[in-house]
Amino acid sequence: MICDDNILIIVPRRIMVFAGHPDDELISCGGTILKYQNLGSEIKIIIATSGSGGYAKDHEKDKILQQRKSELYLIKSILNCHFVELNYLDLEITREKISQITNLIRDFKTQIVLIPHYTDFHRVHRNLSLITRESIYHCSSGKAYGGHQRSWTPLGVYYYESPSCKFQYIEGSVFVIVNIEDYWEKKKEIFNQVYTSQKEVLERVLEWAEDIAILRGNEINKVFGEAFMPETTYTPLKILLV
Repeated sequence: MICDDNILIIVPRRIMVFAGHPDDELISCGGTILKYQNLGSEIKIIIATSGSGGYAKDHEKDKILQQRKSELYLIKSILNCHFVELNYLDLEITREKISQITNLIRDFKTQIVLIPHYTDFHRVHRNLSLITRESIYHCSSGKAYGGHQRSWTPLGVYYYESPSCKFQYIEGSVFVIVNIEDYWEKKKEIFNQVYTSQKEVLERVLEWAEDIAILRGNEINKVFGEAFMPETTYTPLKILLV
């Protein structure tokens, strides 16, 4: 445990973050990643697709994939997290994807899982959420996909907020807010340093990220925050993000 602002924080040993594209992890929960990494958590980031659709002009389409590879290499070195690239060409929901993600969670024995929300307007985010939700169900309540003597139940599953899934539009939403006021500037610096190929596409995304970070920070009397919605259907909520 660590005391922060007179609050006792239970620091998870292992956190797994699922991102539909490279940059989702930074946009939605980069401050939380930096904070918990600083507190001592081991963090593994799962990148589902290459994000090759992130171009604003047609003539940039052919070179964007190589740029995204370079950006992913750079973000790996800066964040110093363990990245796993699944290299899915699409995010259609299949048994093979569910099996792979189920076993990634089992093997890592992650205590906290961060995923997109299942109502996200972006199909890749939405389907990744549905795949991961089912994988968590198999980890927690069954032995499918090679789970004999390998059962593992995370101690907290959270949805993260994104530009295509704003929590204020989710009916009955209840969320927790992580204080990232000591990490916002670093998050912004990394974003501007790494994702240069998508400046035109992501400029407004970064504006959203700053606006929502200020809003969430105000809700907990801090300068910046990131919001997460707990998912407790098949998992307990034993570790609270703060």
